[in-house]
Amino acid sequence: MNRNLLCVAALLVLLLSNCKKDSFQYQLYSPTINDVDSIYLSPTDKSLIADGQARLQFIVEAYRLVKLPSGKDSMEKVDYSQLPEGSLKIYEERSGKEVGMSYSINGMPYDSVKFHAEIGGRKSSTKTVALRAKPAPLQKLFVDVIFHVWELNTTHLSYDPSSYQPVTYDLLQTAIRNMNAAINNQQTVSPNGTQANIEFRLALKNQNGATLIQPGYNKVVYSDNVKTNPLATSFQPNDFITFINNNKASYIWKPKEFLNIHVLPYGSNQSMGTARASRQLAPQPGQELIPGVAGIATSEDDFTTDYVNTVCAMPRTLFFPGFERKIDVFQFVGEFYGLYVPTYRATIPDSDYCKDTRKYNGNEQKNYVNAVKIGMDNEKYVADNVMDDSRYPSLLNSITVDQVNRLRAVMTRCPGRMNAKTQ
Repeated sequence: MNRNLLCVAALLVLLLSNCKKDSFQYQLYSPTINDVDSIYLSPTDKSLIADGQARLQFIVEAYRLVKLPSGKDSMEKVDYSQLPEGSLKIYEERSGKEVGMSYSINGMPYDSVKFHAEIGGRKSSTKTVALRAKPAPLQKLFVDVIFHVWELNTTHLSYDPSSYQPVTYDLLQTAIRNMNAAINNQQTVSPNGTQANIEFRLALKNQNGATLIQPGYNKVVYSDNVKTNPLATSFQPNDFITFINNNKASYIWKPKEFLNIHVLPYGSNQSMGTARASRQLAPQPGQELIPGVAGIATSEDDFTTDYVNTVCAMPRTLFFPGFERKIDVFQFVGEFYGLYVPTYRATIPDSDYCKDTRKYNGNEQKNYVNAVKIGMDNEKYVADNVMDDSRYPSLLNSITVDQVNRLRAVMTRCPGRMNAKTQ
């Protein structure tokens, strides 16, 4: 055994003695200004509110021409952050000023502004951004919210205490807080972001006027009693819908006074089965018809009180978004008040009836991978709209002027949704 070990050791010494340092000096590619052959600039939006807060935050990409072994040319991205400081310059052409990686303006000296980027002797194409006036202040509105939270009975055979997560009261408070911050322009400098001046608040009293121990919270403990088919082995969406409709007095509080949110035991891909507003009051002087709302209501009471028409439903998984993600529920609330996810739909003009939202092609898989999307105009932008699909990357912290106008119109003119108060 010792002889074998000595032989192995001797062999290793011999091999190591024959190793020589590679004479070739490896070096990572480090770009120079002269390498840049092409520059792409996106201002990330087509318009900008000229209020000094809204801000364009540019996306810049630099490329160099590379000859492939096949003889073909290829444009490869250059990390311009490795270039000497100050190599990248972005100019606003109307004023002739260098603006850096972001731009805001207070007031409207022009109807639009124009930008291009430069690195060395290379320039990007010029991009034009329309300026729009700061919106007029809006009257403050309040909406009293009641969360009907469905929780599985702990005595049910399928209940597993090791994995079941209840939707706790603090999660509801967080959801309300996040929603108000997003729609009231507290988290963003988005180019077309504005303040809805709406406060969703947890209802202090129930529909009978009694004070709630926990404002805005109605816990619904369910078991096999909700099943439409007692022999069914699992719960189905129709079980909950039917149960709610059969017990409307308990589970759909006065729709003209409350926003009824049902937190149902569904996953994120389950359809909620609710409908958007179908009727609106006839326009008054100075008002226009709300696009996408087909019917004309006879009065504020011209609506059906049931799950489909007067409930805002959302899956319980929203309250457990995962590590380093915040609770975002406004997509479902926004849909209740007439808003749409801003993706491109060929069947709907302006897709979501809002001209100032950035829209991406939902058929392009790459638009679901990260927060940088490619718009229908082939320009890149960072998704930040509060109505973006929360299953995919987005900042979810901005609402636009057109969205606010539509939201408030539905909230104040569509029966079954008219639950806003002025105090």
